[in-house]
Amino acid sequence: MGLLSLTISYFNKSANGESLWAPFLEMFRMLSVVLILTYIATKSKSFKVIIRGQQSRKTIIWQIIIFSILGILASYCTMDVNGIPANARGLIVMISALLGGPYVGIPVGIIAGVWRYGMGGITALACGVATIMAGIVGSLVYRWNDGEFLRPYKAALLMLLYSGFDMFLITILTPQPKGVLIANALYAPMTFGAVLGILLFTLFLTEKKEEAEKSDEQTVSDNRNTDTQNINEISQELNEYKDKVKKLEQKLEEYDKKFNQLEQKLKDK
Repeated sequence: MGLLSLTISYFNKSANGESLWAPFLEMFRMLSVVLILTYIATKSKSFKVIIRGQQSRKTIIWQIIIFSILGILASYCTMDVNGIPANARGLIVMISALLGGPYVGIPVGIIAGVWRYGMGGITALACGVATIMAGIVGSLVYRWNDGEFLRPYKAALLMLLYSGFDMFLITILTPQPKGVLIANALYAPMTFGAVLGILLFTLFLTEKKEEAEKSDEQTVSDNRNTDTQNINEISQELNEYKDKVKKLEQKLEEYDKKFNQLEQKLKDK
């Protein structure tokens, strides 16, 4: 009911004179920058290994570094909603946890959360705690889903629930009455950004996984063709050796006949 009242309040306020879609457009612009940076990060060889489910110490360290940097940058790449900064830090931490599990999500959440807390501000504690919780929640979901990234609708539902939890933390950990006012202003655009962002990333990841699977299948097919070709070549060589052995046997038979004939002549003499 609390989240519903926040949503209704937001839309009522927007309808009374403020632009209804402006915060969403701003959030979409900011989200585009975040997703572009994430996309650039996914072009590395380590990411191609990760989507195949082949985690290693190297890939874990790589993910922690990349997502921590993105999480910190998200604290500075903000949009203004009625004088209140909104960002996609929680989304980035959640993606890191869903993609890399607890060994990635929890460290990234702690790094980004502590950094946000160190920046100060009235929402520093709430935002810091929410960021750390994003890493923990995402890691638990990663374990629950056996290390597989969530399907789009499940990922969207997760971010919807997390956004509500984020606003709840802002409400209880921020001095009143500012806590409710801030949550009221941020709930709709940040929920929109979080859900849209996780959907886009999930679809992108699904496409990359399909490409990787096709590439693996092609590699297996090529290897099979190579093996078949090698077998054919070996078989051909064996046949050639058989022919040579037969010719050698024929020559030996001829020599044996000649030897017998020679032996017979010697006996006759």
